[in-house]
Amino acid sequence: MMLTRFAPHAPFGPQPVPAGVETCAVSAPAGELTALWTEAPEPWGTALLIPGFTGSKEDFLGILPLLADRGWSALAYSQRGQADSAAPAGADAYRLDDFAQDAVAVAQSLAATCGGPVHLLGHSFGGVVAREALLREPTLVASLTLFSSGGGPIAATPERRAQFAQLEQLAANPALRRMRPDVPTEPFADPTDEMLRQRALATSLDNLVGVARILSSVADRTAELAANGVPAHVIYGENDEAWPLELYEAEARAIGARRTVIPDAAHSAQNENPEAFADAVTDFWRSAE
Repeated sequence: MMLTRFAPHAPFGPQPVPAGVETCAVSAPAGELTALWTEAPEPWGTALLIPGFTGSKEDFLGILPLLADRGWSALAYSQRGQADSAAPAGADAYRLDDFAQDAVAVAQSLAATCGGPVHLLGHSFGGVVAREALLREPTLVASLTLFSSGGGPIAATPERRAQFAQLEQLAANPALRRMRPDVPTEPFADPTDEMLRQRALATSLDNLVGVARILSSVADRTAELAANGVPAHVIYGENDEAWPLELYEAEARAIGARRTVIPDAAHSAQNENPEAFADAVTDFWRSAE
């Protein structure tokens, strides 16, 4: 069941790992990145899932068994500085180029192990990384799914700009960096809430600052994706507020992508409406195969 080229790793946090899902570690330029792996008995293909800002592989913990049930092996990994993945020191170690190099390295390992290109899915900031990885190494990618991930900077409203300005202040304030006063000190009884608390404490502040800088200034790569020709899918919840909904629609039109709106969901449709999300992404992957 375990990918033989990837080493076993202890789970992160108190959430139970579902049957059929294994915790492992993958090598990348950042160092050791932790991952979750599920293998379908007779897979259609293999997917690589990249989490977003403040996230980790645990964002996909519940969806992985649903993907396997539908015939898809999948690997979800925590990016550099997230949860228990390697966390290089300094915000300058968290440029888009750094995240993209990690994604390419993981995709190369997964493709070599599973025998072919992978279906790449990026959630929110993970979609920004997935775009960059695809444009670097298109032969590794069978399809691209941009999940709640817009084509340009996320700080498109005054509210978003204020949020990212606060992160810049955090970077300049050593006392706040040490104290993390926004995170409760007492453990939560609920395993999911406690995982989120532990993740907030474990995630590198350099990661948060670096990603905030990327999200507030990232270049729109839509034209390059359109010219690339890899099958693409833009999927998001009907109540998503990360990027304006009209930007998702425009992005899908510009790159000739399939567009799916998940009902009863916002920015994390894989957890808010998992059955509909799993149906939508696996149907697209089959069509791309």
